[in-house]
Amino acid sequence: MNRTFLGLALAALISTPLAAQQEAWRHKWYWGVQAGVFQYKTPIRAAWQRAPSVGGHWLITASRSALYLAYDEILFDRPYDGKFQADTSLIIDPTAAGGVRPIEFTRGRRIQAHIYIIPTDSRIQPYLGGGFAIQQLPDATPLLGTDTLTANQVEGLLKVVDQTSTRASPVFTGGLQFRFGRLAVYGHYQFMPEGRNFLLTGSQHAFQGGLRYALTSAREEVTTGR
Repeated sequence: MNRTFLGLALAALISTPLAAQQEAWRHKWYWGVQAGVFQYKTPIRAAWQRAPSVGGHWLITASRSALYLAYDEILFDRPYDGKFQADTSLIIDPTAAGGVRPIEFTRGRRIQAHIYIIPTDSRIQPYLGGGFAIQQLPDATPLLGTDTLTANQVEGLLKVVDQTSTRASPVFTGGLQFRFGRLAVYGHYQFMPEGRNFLLTGSQHAFQGGLRYALTSAREEVTTGR
């Protein structure tokens, strides 16, 4: 009898923390911030370039999965001789000397939507997922130099810049999350394959870390009264 009682008591002590851990992150709406490094190449520089990024996100969790929605700003300009200098790419332009024209940009943005798989209820949670991102260089500007272009040529040039400064890309993510109640600290790696007709060449990589906090529940509890 005593052994049975002790066994039941031990089972209750073990199951309660596990249930609390599950409840701490499932069906929650997390609000978070992130920062990191964005790695890329351009036609001008063959070596990897790196730029800092900052942003915010929502993570809406289910039982074993989560929806991740994020916005990131990327700062491409870098200090040079005491001043910040824009980064540069190239586009094909028959009106330019050599048939290519340099394009300057200082900012980038990414809008992402992912589905994550979170297989464990432990405090340390690995996750994998994928989705899509819209990448944009909103201030991409052609360098005209001493070239004299007609209005139609300028309009055509701006149209090419607009087409090559935005793209949609698949994104693949792997990361690790450490939970402390409703608060979570995480880090992840993101891979974006090479895209065509874009000012950034080759594949892109992002290394990010941040904080997120579960402010609200992601579902409403239905109760009935008699």
